[in-house]
Amino acid sequence: MKTTRLLPLAALLLAGSAFAGDHRYTLSPAYVAECGSCHVAYPPALLTAPAWATTMQGLGKHFGSDASLDAKTHREISDWLQTQASTRDKHAVSGKTPRLTESTWFHKEHLNLSLPEKTTSIAQCNACHTRAEQGDFGEGSLKSNRR
Repeated sequence: MKTTRLLPLAALLLAGSAFAGDHRYTLSPAYVAECGSCHVAYPPALLTAPAWATTMQGLGKHFGSDASLDAKTHREISDWLQTQASTRDKHAVSGKTPRLTESTWFHKEHLNLSLPEKTTSIAQCNACHTRAEQGDFGEGSLKSNRR
């Protein structure tokens, strides 16, 4: 009888530990196809819904490129980003072009970051996170030359 009562607690604890700090994300195929064709498809949980909305509204001038999408794809990706976005203040950024690299969380996580040679930008996640394209930003996917 005690075992039966402990099973739900054990499942909850295991689920919590797998989620907390896991940094593995399931990415929308449309998002990966469109956004990931030019850069790493950043995990949507690392920016807030307002930041994603601003980003999607500015795709015509997206960091110097025209990343416009057809209406159906735009709506699909926008809706998905809104449902997957962070609600935490540490992921909030503002400005005309929100940047993930400007969030409090990013600065804390990447403090003292030593970028590999040939890395042109701190936004090149795959320079350190070897499985970034698969949505895996966990510690296990880091190259050993970090920090």
